[in-house]
Amino acid sequence: MKVAIFFIMLFMVWGIIHVWSRTIAIELGYALSKEQAIKEQLVADNKALHLEISTLRSSKRLESMANNMGLHTPYPDQVIYIWPDE
Repeated sequence: MKVAIFFIMLFMVWGIIHVWSRTIAIELGYALSKEQAIKEQLVADNKALHLEISTLRSSKRLESMANNMGLHTPYPDQVIYIWPDE
């Protein structure tokens, strides 16, 4: 009788440990999915920001802004080249 109770208790402990480990695995899976979704959103934001940077650095955009402010391409006599001492 003691052996049967021992095996029943052993089986119950094994069952509790098994359920606990599966619960932990499922929680980790949900956490991993959440982090992957955050990563994908950050990658998409990064791509959008790189696109915006390239748009803002566009030479046509800068030229149109300069024209709107009354600036123009300098004449050759207005350009001064400064060369480092060699």
